Amino acid sequence: MDVFRIEFNDGQWTLLKVHGYKPILHADHQAALIEHVLTMTGGKGAVIRFDAQTGVRELRVGEFEGENSG
Repeated sequence: MDVFRIEFNDGQWTLLKVHGYKPILHADHQAALIEHVLTMTGGKGAVIRFDAQTGVRELRVGEFEGENSG
């Protein structure tokens, strides 16, 4: 499973690969970064971390092995 992070810096959103925190893509909207993760992973399960008022949150996207879709 791949893990990514989305951060807001200098007026734009940045997608980072968690291991090494290397920037992958910048965008005006988070949705574009989420779509990019789905494209990069081929729809396989990935976790995207981001900061929220309540702390670090995680968004699971794509298909995770062993999960029912219904």
